Amino acid sequence: MFTFILRLLAIVVCGGAGGVLAWWLVFSLGWTGVGGAIAAAFLGMVLATLLWAGGIALANAL
Repeated sequence: MFTFILRLLAIVVCGGAGGVLAWWLVFSLGWTGVGGAIAAAFLGMVLATLLWAGGIALANAL
């Protein structure tokens, strides 16, 4: 049960971090409107996945 909670927490943290990073990137490029929202959503998913995969690789290496 503890591992399930840790994995769920990791998904939430990586998802939030990916969303914030994507929003920051889209905002800094000056993209607005529907195009900016779509770009932020796509980038957020990609970044969250990369952060999660990197965290799993790091955890397995330790």
